[in-house]
Amino acid sequence: MKYHSKMLTICFLLASMLILSGCVAVKKQFENPQEVQKTIQVELSQYKQSNFKQVEVTFFTHRPKELVFRVLSNIDQTPQWFKRVKSLEVLEVYNNQQYLLRTIINIPWPFKDRELITCVDTTFEDVVTKIDISSCSDRIPEDDQYLRLPQVESSWTIKKVTDSLVEVNYKTWLDPKGNIPAFIFNSELIDSTKTDFKKLKQIIEKASLDQFSY
Repeated sequence: MKYHSKMLTICFLLASMLILSGCVAVKKQFENPQEVQKTIQVELSQYKQSNFKQVEVTFFTHRPKELVFRVLSNIDQTPQWFKRVKSLEVLEVYNNQQYLLRTIINIPWPFKDRELITCVDTTFEDVVTKIDISSCSDRIPEDDQYLRLPQVESSWTIKKVTDSLVEVNYKTWLDPKGNIPAFIFNSELIDSTKTDFKKLKQIIEKASLDQFSY
């Protein structure tokens, strides 16, 4: 039982990660703005030939897409809503739209903390901002202090649906390594992801463009 509990804990931590899209149509039956604001859709899907599922999240907000992007880009604030993210560090900036990111996930003793090295690439269009996150594990030597996770694919799509409604869509998949059974990992994804994204939505709703210098 102790082993099983530990495995569940690790799965919860990794599923909460992100680190750091697919689209759902806005249905006409959402006539009540409050109903739209409260909706968080979380789904699992097959990712290539992996036993580990891809998780996809979609929610809507009445806040501007520029504000949503700034909240997501504020890596100092990320641990407030991704509970088990220990730290995020920009290792190198390639240009205004691309940078190299290091993410450390806090794992309870006696297991090692996990480390992700990812390339973050952002594209801006009139109605859509997209953030693509992919593994760049080979760009930084491994640190024996952490267990490196070399397989990860993730993306954010922030889409202006109307003048007063924005759709936020997130997809992520990773291989957690460490002999974690896929069925345990997959079973924890929906609840842990929904908890984190409820916190993210609260931060977005309370945020203001005045908080940001860019």
